Amino acid sequence: MRHAGRLQFPCLMLLLSTGTFIGCSDEQSTSPSAGGAAGNGASSGNGASSGNGGSAGSGATATGGSAGSGGAAGVGGTVSTGGTAGSGGTSGTAGSAGASGCATGEIGTPPNCYSAPPVEPEPGQSWTLTFSEEFDGASYDPAKLSPCFDWNYGACTNSFNDGREHYAPEQVRVSGGIASLVAEPLSPPLSSTACYQDSCTYKSGMLSTCRPNAGNGSDYLYAFTYGYVETRMKFPGTQGFFTAFWMLPADPSYSYRSEIDIVEILGDDPETIFMTYHYNDRTQSHAVNNSTKNNGSCAVKDYATDYHKFAVDWQPDHVAWYIDDVKCDEFTGTTAEIESGPMQIIFDLMVDHSWQQSWNVMLQDTTLVRQIDVDYIRVFQQVP
Repeated sequence: MRHAGRLQFPCLMLLLSTGTFIGCSDEQSTSPSAGGAAGNGASSGNGASSGNGGSAGSGATATGGSAGSGGAAGVGGTVSTGGTAGSGGTSGTAGSAGASGCATGEIGTPPNCYSAPPVEPEPGQSWTLTFSEEFDGASYDPAKLSPCFDWNYGACTNSFNDGREHYAPEQVRVSGGIASLVAEPLSPPLSSTACYQDSCTYKSGMLSTCRPNAGNGSDYLYAFTYGYVETRMKFPGTQGFFTAFWMLPADPSYSYRSEIDIVEILGDDPETIFMTYHYNDRTQSHAVNNSTKNNGSCAVKDYATDYHKFAVDWQPDHVAWYIDDVKCDEFTGTTAEIESGPMQIIFDLMVDHSWQQSWNVMLQDTTLVRQIDVDYIRVFQQVP
């Protein structure tokens, strides 16, 4: 534990480019491992308790190799996959590829073949890819992703956690199949009460499936209900930088009753991948991590040294987290507890988030430049 005292999450500054606040919320907890509910638009502190670890899927090890339980893929290119192992377990393998021509365990049509989720679909269902940004061009696809957050009215977005960052479209740079979300000093600083000490001293990158402009009646670029959401990325393991890959309801009133934090990573501790579900109007939380240096059933190691896959499986009766195809933990809830409406995806690099301020792990050198490198963002859903 870095700090055993009381954590105070400051009121979140939700300042529109028009100069109007749309609301804020306080959050606090009693230890570094037990975060409170998120405020509006917050990628919040982690939740309160650790759930059960992952267990081996139905594709158990067979004599001579791994025996999968999946079926054959249909013409549409979907495939039923085998089970996935928990920590120390053996993953089941996917069923044979069908007429799609993709390899075993893949979805799509050559040359666009994608690894299927490491989760057995429900009986009679198969996984299909419903959203994909592979960053293979000179830029991201603006029909799929925005460089701002949902309350952009034309000036993009300032920090919403009292951090140093102003989000700017030019801080998303695509090259060689990778999208880089770059955080670097902003000169001159941007005056804003939303930022740390009323000054945005960094500019940073964000990608989201929000409405491109909240003031012109545009719809969400992508919103979905239930699915397996995955990225492959490399993040900065540097104190003061905060990586977040998360989801909020697609609600233009900003009434975010739930929040799924696929990953939240404080740069000073790249071994702890915080994974949390906030529900019941974000007054309750389920956290995979019951302390630092704890990732449920997933390994504790320095994840900042290379690319890794991070994912969540959100279904009507559960929310489960995965790192590199290993199930870390699962929250099983009632229909009232599990979000049942469409959600949006957010990916951003924050600087000196209020959480880091509370834990006294802020930037030591405010001239540093760091980035998240994103290989892809994908959503798979189950279909008949």
